[in-house]
Amino acid sequence: MVDEIISYLAPEKLKTYVDCTFGQGGYSKKILEKTNCNIIAIDRDKDAIEHAKLLKKKYPKNFIFCVDNFSRLDQVLKNNDIKKIDGLIFDLGISNTQLNNPTRGFSFSNNGPLDMRMDIENLDLTAQKIINEFDQHNLSDIFYYYGEEKNSRQIARKIIEFRKKKEISTTFELVELIKKVNSYKKKHPATRVFQALRIFINDELNELDITLKKSLLFLKKNGKIITVAFHSLEDKVIKNFFSRNKGLLKILTKKPVTPNEKEVKINPRSRSARMRVAEIL
Repeated sequence: MVDEIISYLAPEKLKTYVDCTFGQGGYSKKILEKTNCNIIAIDRDKDAIEHAKLLKKKYPKNFIFCVDNFSRLDQVLKNNDIKKIDGLIFDLGISNTQLNNPTRGFSFSNNGPLDMRMDIENLDLTAQKIINEFDQHNLSDIFYYYGEEKNSRQIARKIIEFRKKKEISTTFELVELIKKVNSYKKKHPATRVFQALRIFINDELNELDITLKKSLLFLKKNGKIITVAFHSLEDKVIKNFFSRNKGLLKILTKKPVTPNEKEVKINPRSRSARMRVAEIL
């Protein structure tokens, strides 16, 4: 949804924007190509550094990249002597770099270790630890509350039974256990469980809520908050934040903007994307 984001952001010359989820740098690149503005990009995953180097080489004076959690937005801006910004963007999906690397454990389509940490150096909790050490009640709660998995109890029970025989150490081992319970037709049987584990491990909902609150301290008048969420839990955090702050924000998208058919055909992963935009009054 790059074109839609650029349209709502409407970047202007010399203004400063924050790309909170840099990933492979698609949004930052498009914004910098649009006009002579400044970008502060943040990503907690060090794998993003290589993509950031390419933009830094092309836009040495206009682009700054920081390896950090976007919930530390205030510290990132302070460290770079930036007091106010004109807009910020969140794309809350997993980057292709993360998803396509089997060693990261994010994908149920590739076999790899059960990891799912976005910040490998600073997070100790892995999916493997959760799956093999958490009790049945806690597993069920994680799958239900963070993945909205309706069969959470049955899946948790299967995991407990299996791990009595051997440790569950790969994504495919977990997928096979889930398939014994789930048989969804429209989505992969493991989608919700993998989502739940990733969100829980990386504390994603809390990180998002903290950052949205902090953004109000730094956005100038008419500054934009643009979010792209990929599941209802993230979207709910954003919708509630916009609603709670109606006195400070003008909501520009009465309903979430969704990708067009052409984009979904090119990139099927975008089908669940929901974009919301608000502007500082």
